[in-house]
Amino acid sequence: MADYIMLRRGRNALSTVTHVILNVALAVASTALTVISGSWLLGVVLVLLSKWRVVAVRPRYWWLNIKANLVDYIVGISLVLLVYIAGTTALNIWHIIITVIYAVWLVFLKPRSTERANEWQSLFAVFFGSFAVAIIADGLNNPLLSTILLFIIGYGASRHILMQGEDHDYTLSTFIFGLLFAELAWVLYHWTITYTLTIGSISLVVPQLPIATTAIFFVFMRGYKSAVRHDGTIRMDDIMLPLIFSALLLLVMIFFFSTAKFYV
Repeated sequence: MADYIMLRRGRNALSTVTHVILNVALAVASTALTVISGSWLLGVVLVLLSKWRVVAVRPRYWWLNIKANLVDYIVGISLVLLVYIAGTTALNIWHIIITVIYAVWLVFLKPRSTERANEWQSLFAVFFGSFAVAIIADGLNNPLLSTILLFIIGYGASRHILMQGEDHDYTLSTFIFGLLFAELAWVLYHWTITYTLTIGSISLVVPQLPIATTAIFFVFMRGYKSAVRHDGTIRMDDIMLPLIFSALLLLVMIFFFSTAKFYV
């Protein structure tokens, strides 16, 4: 019996180590392929191939699996796009930072299923998804693309939170939240402001859009948790601090950090 327990522990340890190695390899390989090829396409294909289990079932379950893994798709594809945006002429510090973020996501955050982990997973998807969309859509001069992609991000992130409550239908709520993100994307596309983050001689621009969407989603999460705890009623004392914090952040960003020098 003792030998059996030790064998199982050994297998579990080996499985954990293998899981970590494969996920770190995925993060490194997606960045390497993007930088070496000078294109985001190979990195995105690698992310999609890593989700092969989504389609390793009967076709009638594919759409359900895609929706269930939408947050993971958003984070993986967005980080590959950010690697591409950071430049592909040579490896730089931003590539390393983004790769580490992706590895942390794959190894530590994505496998967890607690309520707090689900919140962080959704916030990751909202911030990095909005980040990539804002820059890519602006570069392509395509507000429609930005609107559609932000709808998907808002839908996927809100669904990831709402699906934890299995006693109600969340279809309409996720659709409405997706529309809210789509409208926000349309407005901010026509008023695109970016901030520059510089490490050494390498700079990366951060648009206002991911900051705004993440702040709004933070308030949404607190409101939803309040409604769950109080039989569908949102109590102001539960959301007052998040609401004030997010409102002040947006006001400061708009009135004090939206001067012309930040325009793309």
